[in-house]
Amino acid sequence: MLLGAIGYRREGRIPHAMHRPRRLIWVFVLIGGIIPSVVGCASMRRDYPNRDLRPCADEYAYTEDGWRLGIRRYRPARPDPSKLPVVLCHGLGLNATFWTLTDNHLPGQLAARGYEVFVFDMRGSGENGRVGLQGRVNRFLRQTPFLERGEANWNIDDLVAYDIPAILNHVERTTGRDQVNWVGHSLGGMMIFPYLELSPESGRIANFVGMGSTIIQAETPRTKLLNANKGLCALLRVASTGRLGRPLAFIRFPGLEKIDRFYYTAENVDRATIARFYGFALEDPGPGALRQLAPYLESGHLLSADRSIDYSARLGEIRTPSLMIAGDGDILSDIRSTELTYGGLGSKDKTLVKFGKSHGTVAEYGHCDLVWSRYAPGEVFPIILDWLDKRQHVLPSPQQPSPASPSVSRTEVQKGVDTNPRPGLELLPSSPQG
Repeated sequence: MLLGAIGYRREGRIPHAMHRPRRLIWVFVLIGGIIPSVVGCASMRRDYPNRDLRPCADEYAYTEDGWRLGIRRYRPARPDPSKLPVVLCHGLGLNATFWTLTDNHLPGQLAARGYEVFVFDMRGSGENGRVGLQGRVNRFLRQTPFLERGEANWNIDDLVAYDIPAILNHVERTTGRDQVNWVGHSLGGMMIFPYLELSPESGRIANFVGMGSTIIQAETPRTKLLNANKGLCALLRVASTGRLGRPLAFIRFPGLEKIDRFYYTAENVDRATIARFYGFALEDPGPGALRQLAPYLESGHLLSADRSIDYSARLGEIRTPSLMIAGDGDILSDIRSTELTYGGLGSKDKTLVKFGKSHGTVAEYGHCDLVWSRYAPGEVFPIILDWLDKRQHVLPSPQQPSPASPSVSRTEVQKGVDTNPRPGLELLPSSPQG
């Protein structure tokens, strides 16, 4: 740069510094073009006619550490009193719209079977924030490319200690049911393993379905994912990756398909779904959660944030009936890693189902294809519905909602409390499927 500036001066050209105002003009033009598009996407999310694509705002749950979590509820036309409510939890860097980007979505199919369904935006997604002035300010900042203040350092342990109990308490208060069926995708399933291992209230999860959810990596280190993790952490220091990505709903850049491949397999997912993903579902991953995932990608075991608890090593303590679902094309939670996580579970009632052409399905399934693929409503969802149906117990109609149960505390998560869970429902055994 210095030598170039000297060369300009010697040749009698305009000094390099004189070009700075012109560059600044282009920077402001660029910013002026990006901000309105990003803000417009944010407003579009909130006001969109289709409620399936709006941030969750039907109801709210409140965590012990001061977060408000938005919930969207799907009530069945013909409720089945024998069936427990279903909670659907999305993964890192997304929001609850993840479940409803497609028209024939899983919440709709569950409701058609008589289940009452709750989807929620975990902390740091949707329009969630801390209660009070700080939360209101940050909800405004979240509609811009600028970072919110003081809400980005939450980690997986916070989700386990606070978000899960808050949602379970809300469901119990509103339905009278003290147990739920939990269906989680990616991190939305991963965080259930620590909860089932540590919480004295683990019996509140009657049945668990993990889709692309592993806490053991078959091969390490995952160098590409580690580099992506570091890059995201660096970028999140200066800008919101989720909000800057929203214009990708309208425009595509060369090379973007390499990033997309981590999320989905293009030939399995409709273009309208991809546009909705960027426009409605994409969020910031959360630097604290990314930092906690780094050792997992390095060594292959999910650890607590302070690295004092190896959650992967305690899988044998879990007794909850579990269905593990894996896709042949999944880069983030591959088949072998799912097999190892499944094998570590202590549940007597556990089932593993693999989706891919080698397992007799129409298509190879990537990480989000398990929910987004045009084939998922016919191939994946019926497996989940049938598995859950077999594990529901005939229950009396709910009476008055009971008081909220106490939630597991942050201290208990950090210390690794191991207590006997409350007895669950009477369950039917199943054998692994390949």
